[in-house]
Amino acid sequence: MKKMLFLAASFAALLVLSGCAPERLPAEDLEVPEVCADIIRVLKNPTLPANSKEKYEAAKKLLKKVDFSFIRETKTINDIFYHGDALIDFPQQQDRNISFNYQYKNNYVRFQFRTFRTFVLRADITEK
Repeated sequence: MKKMLFLAASFAALLVLSGCAPERLPAEDLEVPEVCADIIRVLKNPTLPANSKEKYEAAKKLLKKVDFSFIRETKTINDIFYHGDALIDFPQQQDRNISFNYQYKNNYVRFQFRTFRTFVLRADITEK
């Protein structure tokens, strides 16, 4: 009986906690430019270096609001990030890796996109 009560309480707690978790928008969602306009404005600012505190904090905020596992087009990368911050391994190739590194002190957020032509094949996000 105690096990059944424990399982029921655990299930109820999971339902409550999952309802409280903030939902992240898929990267391709049309609302991303509106919802994250202030964050995108900082990330696209050409006067700020990629290793500035402002861009690092904006990248952290972006991770909390946007899910990049759903990104499919390089146009979306261009809409969110500043092209001058991009590190591209082979710019003239059809398949390439595009990285954005936002570092502040000993912490960083790294967005890595594996692309082919205008398609994003994979997105890897690292935060430390």
